[in-house]
Amino acid sequence: MKFGIDFGHNCPPDTGASGIQQEDDVIKAVGTILTQKLRTAGHEVVNCTPRSATSVTNSLHQECSKK
Repeated sequence: MKFGIDFGHNCPPDTGASGIQQEDDVIKAVGTILTQKLRTAGHEVVNCTPRSATSVTNSLHQECSKK
């Protein structure tokens, strides 16, 4: 099975919530563990996380466009 994983709101201006912890840090940790577990189980994993974005809409478009 093929999975697309997005590691959260990680490229300005598309940033995540902050409070007790920064959303980006938590999502990256969970996404890394999930990716490892899926690959170990024999699945294909595509990292859908954009590296840069010009807007939140652009970030979301990039995430959804990965194959």
